Amino acid sequence: MTTPTPPIRIPLTQLAPGRRATVECSALDGLPEDDRCLLTAMGLGERCEVRLCRRGHACIVQVDTTRLGIDEQVAARIMVTPIDDAS
Repeated sequence: MTTPTPPIRIPLTQLAPGRRATVECSALDGLPEDDRCLLTAMGLGERCEVRLCRRGHACIVQVDTTRLGIDEQVAARIMVTPIDDAS
């Protein structure tokens, strides 16, 4: 019997544009409290699903029907698990 492989976690900045991912529950722990509170207030919270619209100095992500601009340095510290769109 094979052991299931754990999900791959990557920084949000490494997600390919157009791909979806789930934000890990501890993904925001490494951020300053002000950044965490602001991102959570804008809908980027525990186990939320995001789609990366654009990478760059400001990463643009879509959360539900809202698009957010996140500083590249902040986005690099947010860990996500890519969603397999083929399933």
